[in-house]
Amino acid sequence: MNNLAYTSQDAATVGPKVEEKVREDVGATTPIPYEVQAGDAGTVTVGSVAEDIGKYFVGGRANSLFTLNFSFSEPRVAQLMANVTRYGRGSYVGLLVYTTVLSKPIAAEVILEDPKLFGKPKFGGDPAVSAKLNANGPLVKLAGELARTETTVASGQIKIKRNCRLVPSEAGAALILNTLPRPLKMGISATTDAGQFLQLAGMIEAAL
Repeated sequence: MNNLAYTSQDAATVGPKVEEKVREDVGATTPIPYEVQAGDAGTVTVGSVAEDIGKYFVGGRANSLFTLNFSFSEPRVAQLMANVTRYGRGSYVGLLVYTTVLSKPIAAEVILEDPKLFGKPKFGGDPAVSAKLNANGPLVKLAGELARTETTVASGQIKIKRNCRLVPSEAGAALILNTLPRPLKMGISATTDAGQFLQLAGMIEAAL
């Protein structure tokens, strides 16, 4: 079973195992291409903006070993940055930052807000766009489930700030989602929810 926690800290060993899990989560039949990133990113892109937001929402990442940058082409172009963190002599996958560009433009930023007491998350920001998204119950439910703020990995608890947002982009609207691995089978396995993110992107694009 692959629970996204490993006994190695070597990218050459960990990378293929994470790729195998991501490929399984999206139902792909061929390997998902990825690059290993160590250190700061270069030029400013949608991905680099997402990474900067990711650093803020997860807090410090002093124990970060490397980031695996995955590129999806089907069913839509999207990216996943999977942060691999040191844990003793091993490692685990922590923060997951998904990005994709939707074909429909927006005028201003839209953010999935934290739920009120005894309430559910809802979108806020651009009134017109928020109203369209909030009118779709399954969409809001899926976004709330994916934008999780805590999980258990390698017998430890990880917490991040909620981040699911739409940002105006030259090509349309950039969707950025921070999340964490979701344990399965009592922690024996785990999922990146990559397939669910791609599904959410399609639902948001259709709702705009």
